[in-house]
Amino acid sequence: MRAALATLVLAAGPALAGDGDGDALPEGATYIIQLTSSQYASGLGEFLVPPLTRAFGRTSLTYRGGPGADLVATVEHSYDSGSWHGTGAGRIWLHDTAVTVGLSPADMDVEPEGRLSPAFSVSARLLTPDADREDEIVCLIGLAVRELARRYRPEGHVTVDGSGCARPG
Repeated sequence: MRAALATLVLAAGPALAGDGDGDALPEGATYIIQLTSSQYASGLGEFLVPPLTRAFGRTSLTYRGGPGADLVATVEHSYDSGSWHGTGAGRIWLHDTAVTVGLSPADMDVEPEGRLSPAFSVSARLLTPDADREDEIVCLIGLAVRELARRYRPEGHVTVDGSGCARPG
């Protein structure tokens, strides 16, 4: 499956450096956003890419709209079918939802065998009664990008608690 490239121009914003337990994002690096064919065909990119571009606009990376970028950014939203949590009257059906943002060298195949496998990624996870709440997903995307910028390293995966993105009702 060939990936489609989303070409959106990012607004400049304040830079986020690698001030966490990882390396700094590569100095002066450029990036593109890559969607899977199914994300592109389903229109999911129209939902995921705008908050992703806003979040990356606050990093030290510079968007490059086409070939020649140093890095490829990817985004994925996933959730389970849900399960019961709690007991008695406080029992509630919750979905484990996650947004994973990845960053890879541009010459790397980030979609081997049709599955996204970025070199470095951050998953922001949340238990929620509605796995499709746009405000929670946008918040999870922003959190994943902030943590990616803070914890960046050339390879690996980090999962962070996204419970701060939960919205009432």
